[in-house]
Amino acid sequence: MAFHKAHNWLLILFFVLATSVPSMADTDPQILIKFKRSLSNSEALHNWGNDSISMCKWVGILCMKENFHGLTLEGMGLSGVIDVDTLLELSTLRSFSVMNNSFEGSMPDFKRLVGLRKLILSKNKFYGEIHDDAFAGMKNLKGVFLAENGFKGNIPKSLAELPNLLDLDLHGNSFQGRIPEFQTKQHLRFLNLSYNQFEGPIPPKISDRDPSAYAGNKGLCEKPLSPCLTSPPQEASHPYNSYP
Repeated sequence: MAFHKAHNWLLILFFVLATSVPSMADTDPQILIKFKRSLSNSEALHNWGNDSISMCKWVGILCMKENFHGLTLEGMGLSGVIDVDTLLELSTLRSFSVMNNSFEGSMPDFKRLVGLRKLILSKNKFYGEIHDDAFAGMKNLKGVFLAENGFKGNIPKSLAELPNLLDLDLHGNSFQGRIPEFQTKQHLRFLNLSYNQFEGPIPPKISDRDPSAYAGNKGLCEKPLSPCLTSPPQEASHPYNSYP
C-alpha cells in the first residue's frame, strides 16, 4: 500500500515538474513564420520557411554578419495585421519597414519595441490620430517615416521628445496644429513636414530647412517661409462712429 502511495506521489511530482519547466524559446525563423501568418497577400514571402537556405537570404530579411537585424517588406502588396506581440519575440529587431503596402487602420503599438532604431510605415493606408505616448520609451529610435498615409491631429508629444531622432518624414498626411519644438540631442538630419495642415510659426531650431520641407501648409509662417502676419490694430469703438 505504501509503495503505491509513493508511486502515485512520484507521478504527481513528475507531472508538476514537467508542466512547470519553461519551453524552449522559438528560434528567429520560427518567429518569422508565425509573423507571416498574420499577414494577407503574403505570396511575396515565398521562400520564408525554406530550410535549404539561410534565413538571412529570405525575402525582406536584414542581417548583419549572419545575425538577424530587421525587416524590409517594401512594395509587396501586403496587408492584414502587423503582429507586434510576435515582433517582440525578435530580440535583435532594430529596423522595421513595410513601406508601400496596403496596411490600414490606426498605428500599431510599436512603442513596445523599445530596441527599434528605424520605423518606416510610409505609403500605406493608416489613418486617425496618433496617441501622445505612441513613441514613449523608444530612446533608440533615430528614423520615423509615416509619409503618405491618413494620419491626422497633432504631432505626438512623445515623437517630438525622442532624444536621438535624426530623420523624420510626415509629408502627405493631415497632421495639424503647431509644429512642436523637437527635443532631439542632435540637429535633425532630414525633415519633411510638407502637405499637411500645420499652422503658426516654424520653430527657430528647424528654420534652416529648404522651404520645400514645409510646402502645402497654408497656415505656416516665419523662416524659411514668409513672416507671420500680425493683425492691424483695430480702431477704438466709439458711439459717435455709428453716425453718418
